[in-house]
Amino acid sequence: MISLREIVNSLFGAYQLARRDPNALNYFNISTEGFYRSFLAMVLAVPLFAIENSIDYRKVPTETEIIPFLVLLCIALLVSWGAYLVIMAVFARYMGFSDRYSVFVIVYNWMQFAIILIWLPLSIIATGILSGSIAATMTLLFIAATYALLWYVLKITLNLTGLMATGFAFLEFLIVILVQAVFSSWLFTAPV
Repeated sequence: MISLREIVNSLFGAYQLARRDPNALNYFNISTEGFYRSFLAMVLAVPLFAIENSIDYRKVPTETEIIPFLVLLCIALLVSWGAYLVIMAVFARYMGFSDRYSVFVIVYNWMQFAIILIWLPLSIIATGILSGSIAATMTLLFIAATYALLWYVLKITLNLTGLMATGFAFLEFLIVILVQAVFSSWLFTAPV
């Protein structure tokens, strides 16, 4: 069973990574148990992701009811999250960084949860207070910052070159876009 302390330490480690602290990995439980426990981050992220998207739902051009819409979005989140980890496992095996893969998974899982945790209040502010263009700009800046963080995490945890880290960060972007495209016909229904 994971403790609240381990969750808090992992989130603090994600924060320290964002600050480029060279000791940030010390905050994560880098063990076999820590590897399996890090998948709890997915479970913790789903309700926050659902809350955030329920707030945005009123602005979405869809006739899909809110509950199926949120369920599909959460499934899409888990599919893209899991698909990236599986594809990275294949690359790790064939490109010679399988010895560091578990560290990457631990950090990636907690980092994804931290990103969703931070985005929830920002999304509420963007949706409720800011104009459409400012909210869109804020969203793009946040996405860019998350990919800069992913680039850094890939570099640090897998000991990759900057160019390889860029490629693997872009791979995650492509997976997210592909999964969204697959789910979009169910999510974004319009009246006929």
